[in-house]
Amino acid sequence: MTCTAGTAPNILQIIPRLDGGGAEATTLEMTKALTAAGGRSVVVSEGGKLSEAIIAAGGEIINAPVASKNPYIIYKNINRLAQIAKEQNIDILHARSRAPAWSSLWAAQKIGKPYLATYHSKVHDSPKLKILYNSVMTRGERVIANCEVTAARIGTVHKMAREKIDIVPRGCDPTRFDPMHILDADIKKQRAAWRVEENEFVILCPARLTRWKGQMVLLEAVAGLKGNFRLILTGDTRDKTGEESRFAKELKARAFETGLSEKLVFAGHVANMPLAYAVADLAVLPSLDPEPFGRTAVEAQAATLPVIVSDAGGFRETVKEEDALSDSSTNRTGWRVSPGDVDALTDKLQTVANLSREELSAIGHTARQWVMENFTTEKMCEQTLQIYQSVIRDYHGA
Repeated sequence: MTCTAGTAPNILQIIPRLDGGGAEATTLEMTKALTAAGGRSVVVSEGGKLSEAIIAAGGEIINAPVASKNPYIIYKNINRLAQIAKEQNIDILHARSRAPAWSSLWAAQKIGKPYLATYHSKVHDSPKLKILYNSVMTRGERVIANCEVTAARIGTVHKMAREKIDIVPRGCDPTRFDPMHILDADIKKQRAAWRVEENEFVILCPARLTRWKGQMVLLEAVAGLKGNFRLILTGDTRDKTGEESRFAKELKARAFETGLSEKLVFAGHVANMPLAYAVADLAVLPSLDPEPFGRTAVEAQAATLPVIVSDAGGFRETVKEEDALSDSSTNRTGWRVSPGDVDALTDKLQTVANLSREELSAIGHTARQWVMENFTTEKMCEQTLQIYQSVIRDYHGA
């Protein structure tokens, strides 16, 4: 049976693994949306910590070696995916990563079903072999980009017609990040755990602890900051061997050299990010490379937290800085600075730290409203379901 307009489809989502990350979270969110709409979500992956959540949401998990880039395994996966799609009465094969995309495309062609992909990652423009390999993301009926920047890059690099590119920003659940749901007692306990003292201005960098996320730039910028503050870095300080990572050691050494050791907190992996945002006064995301989207900035804004981000990539679309004449403008949701510019970041940090609580609160509430209007999970899922229906209609000529 083929899905028809007005009915929810059966979707095969193919993703290498189901560990933490934006693509994985979106896979779970679409599983919930498909189930609620009366459709089905079958997820093929090599497993991970989100597997149980997907099953609990009404999805089905099928394990297969789809993370492999081995040509022989990719070839074998064609028949695996084709068989799964036929047995599960799948309407669309949706690849969420480049690794399994070639198998997904060829499997879809083999059984006469539509294929599409979501471009979650950076669009590389070199070398030529990498462009060819990545082009599989654009060889389906449509490709989903998570922001205008990514869509433009897809069109330029892969010479894809604009009408075949759908822009669906990633969403977040604003209810989950609503600070009204956070207990004062929990905030007090977390502040104590992070050694936050009375009247300290709390700067939170909610990112993986890796060099390109810009924590070293932030550390250098904070070293020039005047006033009473606390800097909190999230992210695991250990490498894959379980030892302290080289980058974490470098950050600690530089903090000692600049006299910031007592002001710096390495929070490690933070399971309760809404609580972390409730403790902070400002979120800073100083990425050195353009973020394809920057979901964390959206989540921070949903938590009524003003943000400072790098002026590049998806941040230009998710953080509103309309009125450059006023740092406390009610039109803005945050500030953007040039990637890697320590002096500019210091100046902006000082400007924000000098704002009153009332001014910060006003910006934070504008930020949350901005997210509610543009970047919710509900909106993302609705848009994706509409794309599924459109692809099915176009493919079958309905």
